[in-house]
Amino acid sequence: MSYQGRLIYFAAASGLGVAAAKSPDHPQMLILVFFFFSCLLFRKKKTLFVLTLLTFIFFTIHFTQTDNRNVSQFTEGRTVLRASFSEPPEFDGNQMKGVIHAHGEKLSAVYFVQSEGELMNLSKQIEAGTSCTFNGHLTHPLKATVPNAFDYHDYLKNSRIHWVMTPDSIKDCSGGASSFFEKLAEYRAKGIQFAAEEFSPQSRGIAAALLFGYREYIPDEINKAYRDLGIIHLLAISGLHVSILVSCIYFILIRSGVTHEWAARILLLLLPVYSLLAGGAPSVLRAAGMSMIYLAVKQLRIKLTAADAISITCIVMLAADPYYLFNIGFQLSFAVSLALLLSVKIISSFSSRLHQLTAVSVIAQASSLPIILHSFYQVSAVSVLVNLLFVPFYSAVVLPLCLGAFLLKATVPSAGTVLIGVTDAVISISNDAALLAGGKYSFMLLFGQPSWLVLSFYTVLFCFAAVAFEKNFLYSRLKGAAAAVFLLLFLQLQSAHFQAEGEVVILDVGQGDSIYVSAPYNQGTYLIDTGGILSFSREAWQEKRSSYSIAEDTLVPFLKSKGKKTLDKLILTHGDADHAGEALKLLREVEVKEIVVPKGFIRGEFEKEIVEEALAKGIKITALKSGDVMDDKYFKWKVLSPEELTDSENDDSLVLYAEIGGLKWIFTGDLEHEGEKRILEAYRGIRADVLKIGHHGSKGSTSVPFLQQLQPKIALISAGRKNRYNHPHPDVLKLLEQNGTKTYRTDRDGSIAYKFKGDNGTFSIHPPYDSVSGKEK
Repeated sequence: MSYQGRLIYFAAASGLGVAAAKSPDHPQMLILVFFFFSCLLFRKKKTLFVLTLLTFIFFTIHFTQTDNRNVSQFTEGRTVLRASFSEPPEFDGNQMKGVIHAHGEKLSAVYFVQSEGELMNLSKQIEAGTSCTFNGHLTHPLKATVPNAFDYHDYLKNSRIHWVMTPDSIKDCSGGASSFFEKLAEYRAKGIQFAAEEFSPQSRGIAAALLFGYREYIPDEINKAYRDLGIIHLLAISGLHVSILVSCIYFILIRSGVTHEWAARILLLLLPVYSLLAGGAPSVLRAAGMSMIYLAVKQLRIKLTAADAISITCIVMLAADPYYLFNIGFQLSFAVSLALLLSVKIISSFSSRLHQLTAVSVIAQASSLPIILHSFYQVSAVSVLVNLLFVPFYSAVVLPLCLGAFLLKATVPSAGTVLIGVTDAVISISNDAALLAGGKYSFMLLFGQPSWLVLSFYTVLFCFAAVAFEKNFLYSRLKGAAAAVFLLLFLQLQSAHFQAEGEVVILDVGQGDSIYVSAPYNQGTYLIDTGGILSFSREAWQEKRSSYSIAEDTLVPFLKSKGKKTLDKLILTHGDADHAGEALKLLREVEVKEIVVPKGFIRGEFEKEIVEEALAKGIKITALKSGDVMDDKYFKWKVLSPEELTDSENDDSLVLYAEIGGLKWIFTGDLEHEGEKRILEAYRGIRADVLKIGHHGSKGSTSVPFLQQLQPKIALISAGRKNRYNHPHPDVLKLLEQNGTKTYRTDRDGSIAYKFKGDNGTFSIHPPYDSVSGKEK
């Protein structure tokens, strides 16, 4: 029995084996495995069934053993160790980051440089292979503490890193690149630095990304524009780049008099080296691996289909490192490449070159859609059209120009300078076009994070539609499958309107407040405060290329995962930086219908700037005081404070009362004792089931009379881990315990969620394995 063209089944079995071992209790995974093997039995492929089952079992065992060995010998706490850098560290402002090796284990090192002189010394002294003495703390990387957020803990674990080293000092650095891999890493770092110095600031990021797979120099606004237009893949090295590089080198070798056989052998040696120089990302390894298999089978005169080549590459990569399966670059690279390879007949059926390019773009978009929706929750509505313009432009113009300009500058500097100028101009035009299109119009379709059932159903329908076209099935069947796909996408797009559950989430935003409230059936979406980061004056050398933003990096992705592109109300309890500090950035990223603030909100320039930005965008601004009521479609919000303005901005916080999911809630902002006293005087007999503790649990909040009157069953505290203010204060925690109040804290528990349906609901904390029971009626 010939297995030519059937190796794809073994690749699928290897991927399923790894996935099943990772999530053995996942019901959708069990269904997928059952469906796969049932199809083989149904088609009476008994021998193939047995062999793929053995492959599945092998990779299940392989991942289990690999995962069991992925442990650490270190313990948390202060330590002094001698470690070496596996590759040159990255310097960004006053921060130095890199991966170090100590006692046969990898650690992530993050060091904050103390002076500009030290920064210059370290950047010159440290290279791949350099050993230093690190004196600092080892801490566990945190799991995602916000629902649907990027899981840094799992990301590092998949790279076999279990600890983050935060040194107080780095001393006694010596040595340098000695091994072959260290020298390659050093050459790559020098190449990136050369591109950064020789190309203009507008184009150096694109050049470094296309040549070395390094994207840190690309400005945030360029990244966002390319992402929103659905062409971000052009900035990642993939099969397109490898094929162009192989073609160029092959052409040069042949024109230099090298025989075809020796040219292929030379490429077989160069491709692994290039893969490492390009960063060794899964997409690069996939493209290089397929090229090497193609060259090898051509040398050996073996017949092998392209689908077999990509299947072998997948199997080999998963055998080398099963964690590759959970890398989104691996998933997208194989999904799109395989879909295009299996659709050759469909693509070639079109006679027009334009139609063929359109088919390629449509198939690539459709095959990547489940992965993109699961990870990014949205797609560009113009992706197919924009790819038709940018892919040929990058393939035929930008990439060859970057490669030629880099090589020419390194060999013939004067001529290289001229070509770099041309490259800069071309990239600037490309970037300006992307910024104009992405900045002026919004082309993103926000779906939210689909369930595994929806993703699986979409994948099955897509495969059926492709097979129907390939096998020349009845047009009605093809049309029916396509219609089902579009209906499924439309329903997902409108899924918020069918969501019967409401939700309150106390988001973990560090030392600050941000509370998400969503009504069932999309009848209201609210955000109470935005959190914020206290900023301190810095010298120019300390400034990072891109700083962390709670709005851009936490709030917006969370809202997108929920399928929310509009806030009905942004409620700012007061103008402190840890409550409203991200408001301006949020207004630039999310549509807001109304901003609600307390009476007397404007107390400084920052609050004034928020109001001016809102008015410029035509956003309604409502100032409320004690006794006011916000009566929306689903929720009825009663304002408890402020009444008469005082000198204390905390005591003049906007305090809200609402009945949500059968519970009485009070949201307090930064309310302290004096403000609590005024509420008790104005609203005698008031009770609360859930109390958001004021001012992050500071000693000046949550008085005994306040607790005795409200008698809360649940207390919610939003505070940062190991914050400088020692919030929540031990005295407040003791009072809550004496009152018999169950306390949840973001610094300990991560985000706190209350999901409800009608008057019944359940509390849980994030990460989900720390689930706790709440109110269940």
